[in-house]
Amino acid sequence: MKCDACGIESDFKAGFINERKSFSKSRRTLCANCWRRRHHTFEGWNQVSILAAGIVGYVLFWLDPSSVVGRFLTTFFLLNIFLILSIVPHELGHAIAARLVGWRVFAVVIGLGKQVFKFRVAEIIYSFHWLPVAGVTRVAPTDARWFRVKRFIVFSAGLVVNAAIAGIILLIWSEAWHDFGFWGLPRLARLCLWANLYILVFNLWPRQSKALGMATDGKQLLKTFSKKKEDIDKLLAARFVLEAMVRRDEYKDSAGALDWCRKGLAAFPSNVHLLNMTGVLCLDGGDYRGARQIFCQLLSGEVDQKGIRFVILNNIAYTDALLGDTELLSEADEYSKEAYAGAPWVPFIVGTRGTVLVAMGQLEPGIKMLKEALEKVPLPRNKAENACHLAMAHFRLGKPEEAGKYLKLAKQLDAECRLIKRTEAEQQKNEAVT
Repeated sequence: MKCDACGIESDFKAGFINERKSFSKSRRTLCANCWRRRHHTFEGWNQVSILAAGIVGYVLFWLDPSSVVGRFLTTFFLLNIFLILSIVPHELGHAIAARLVGWRVFAVVIGLGKQVFKFRVAEIIYSFHWLPVAGVTRVAPTDARWFRVKRFIVFSAGLVVNAAIAGIILLIWSEAWHDFGFWGLPRLARLCLWANLYILVFNLWPRQSKALGMATDGKQLLKTFSKKKEDIDKLLAARFVLEAMVRRDEYKDSAGALDWCRKGLAAFPSNVHLLNMTGVLCLDGGDYRGARQIFCQLLSGEVDQKGIRFVILNNIAYTDALLGDTELLSEADEYSKEAYAGAPWVPFIVGTRGTVLVAMGQLEPGIKMLKEALEKVPLPRNKAENACHLAMAHFRLGKPEEAGKYLKLAKQLDAECRLIKRTEAEQQKNEAVT
């Protein structure tokens, strides 16, 4: 398949989204990155236009308090504000219910796109993003007891909260409701009621959300009682993977993360995600041989999803490049090429391909891909690694000043990056030659 926007190609159909063009019967195919970028751009301009409409509406009200257009525009603006505000109690409802039934709550995420700020309370990460048009609460079960009942409670809790807010509004203004119906409510109460009812109905609609990459509450509730034992086991294993990721990325505790992986593997020894995460943590600790052994073990087993295969191939290729063994470079080239051909929009796969090209002496194309990865990877840890590879490539090109800039950037991004010492060794080698 081919992306109609950026022209990127792959036979991995799951990585593309086919949608109808606006105001047209024709359709277009977009890769995951282009679809996400267009969706965020559309939502961004939508919020800007609503804000502009609100400003115009209040100006018209100021000029003429009886202005019908002014009332319409301000109503539209306030309704959008209440919709945004209604997302927060909805997600908190999921989080509180999960804690009450003994599940692990990892994060409450409000919005889409670039993160604006985040904070952590009682081991729950609260993350706010610049497009406040959606929300998600990341939870995981801690045991299989009463699993279906607990899952039903967790996924219905957000809906219950929105219904409760609507009920409280009707209770407070019950006399106005009985006398004049819906239009008898005060304007703000009426808009808050509309917003919560909309969130309730929208989330009850059983469908797959493209923006969030997951099912709505309604679909999750429908799937709850059809979960088989293997599905439950996967969710239980996911808890250990998420714990390891939080330890690694939020607490910078690789040892603690590895401990969580070992606990998970004791219960689910063949879980692909747990094994892959263990291999990644071995990479963090500099145990490249151990990491490669784990990744190769995964590749030789049954991988039921094509996307996971690309991740494993990518990890083996990256490990081969870090090992610096010339005999492994042909394998690294083959595997990174296959992973890149399958998912060329994934930043860390692009970075690995660039790293392998640099290791093979193809510096210019490798640098180009590493620059692309440096720009797109989200975490400072990954950016620092790409910066180190860029620095080493420039040292080999005989451009020490440019290389020094990337080395400095790597230290600023992540002073504990494991590749900084290797890059400094390359710098010393370059200075000795010159």
